[in-house]
Amino acid sequence: MNKLKYGSTALCTLALSFALTGQAMSAETVRVRFAEYSSNTEAHFQEVAAKFNASQSDIVVEIETLPWPEMQQQLITDISAGTAPDISHMATRWMAGFAVDGVLAPIEGLMSDDFADSFVPTYLDLQKQEGHTWGLPIAASARGLFVNNELLAKAGIDAAPSTWDEAYDAAIKIAALDDAIYGIGIQGNDLDVEGYWFYSLWTHGGEVITADGKSGLASEAAIAATNNYVRFIEGGATQPGVAGSSREDLQNLFAAGKLGMVLSGPWLNKQLADEAPDVSYGISAVPTATEAATYGVTDTISVLESSEVKEEAVAFLEYMFNDENRLEFGKIEGFVPVLKSMAAEPFFTEDPNMAVFLEMGPVAKFAPLVPNWEEMAESLASALSVAYSGDTPASESLKAAAAKMDELLAE
Repeated sequence: MNKLKYGSTALCTLALSFALTGQAMSAETVRVRFAEYSSNTEAHFQEVAAKFNASQSDIVVEIETLPWPEMQQQLITDISAGTAPDISHMATRWMAGFAVDGVLAPIEGLMSDDFADSFVPTYLDLQKQEGHTWGLPIAASARGLFVNNELLAKAGIDAAPSTWDEAYDAAIKIAALDDAIYGIGIQGNDLDVEGYWFYSLWTHGGEVITADGKSGLASEAAIAATNNYVRFIEGGATQPGVAGSSREDLQNLFAAGKLGMVLSGPWLNKQLADEAPDVSYGISAVPTATEAATYGVTDTISVLESSEVKEEAVAFLEYMFNDENRLEFGKIEGFVPVLKSMAAEPFFTEDPNMAVFLEMGPVAKFAPLVPNWEEMAESLASALSVAYSGDTPASESLKAAAAKMDELLAE
């Protein structure tokens, strides 16, 4: 029995090998690299690729995945070595630099008009610069204020705060409940420190880059926005060690029921469902000072200029963005829809914890899409760390970041 079993398996394997070899000899191979949003990311895209490969015989898609922190450097290394994939996932804010360097292929002439028209214009327009479309929005999110309903009730607060003054009052009361409970989380470390500051900047009426093309990082609004966070820290309303706290640290504290409020995106819904189903929470708009705003973020997937199979690459992208695949992606990763057809999907519209992010779309602002943004953001994060420590006034620490930004903008 065992001999027959193994012999049959070997024959099947041999037959499959011949089949695959025959396919590989006649089909074009497209290498696609994705960044991992979660432990589900690779399995999802492997499944999409398997379905695509089975649907036709002209193209074979191979999937690669990397953790987000490794993506940018690995892509730069591979481009230099001539080993870059045909399609690469990237943060949209990296896209401008790669486009200027000639790394990306403009895809407006490669994709059909119907496919281009299927995207929500706000998100697709972010992929356009200098008259070309350099990628597609693979993921999008707005951000909101997650509040722990139980902690708010214990602190005697009836509703989620709508202004920063109300948020401060609520955070102080929640922090007073217990030494191991914190009122609000503020991020001071790791990726997107500047993004967490944007919530305060934009709701104070500030701008990252002003209308005349200069840095807005040291404006009166920017100083007020920074001091807004400093008062939470100095008032004892935040988690300890703000300068060392990453986004994941804050989200984990909220999931553990130790944080009254945290600003985050729709993906936190998935984490809470998986890890903290007993935490009662709600989501509201980002508190305001002078105006309503939220941080909108997209990630991009682009075809590289070095690819010799650009048409085949875009054929896979059109398949990857069909309704079935995008709905599944939204369900496992928790991002808001980038396709018009998905914007009315009940999964997004009937769940109040997803719908709230769609409602904030009209007031979403985005990080600048300029070359050298990563250097600007790094300088800003350093300035914020100094200000949050209380050692240097925000008005002084932000001057250095603004000067660095103006220097880079002038290049």
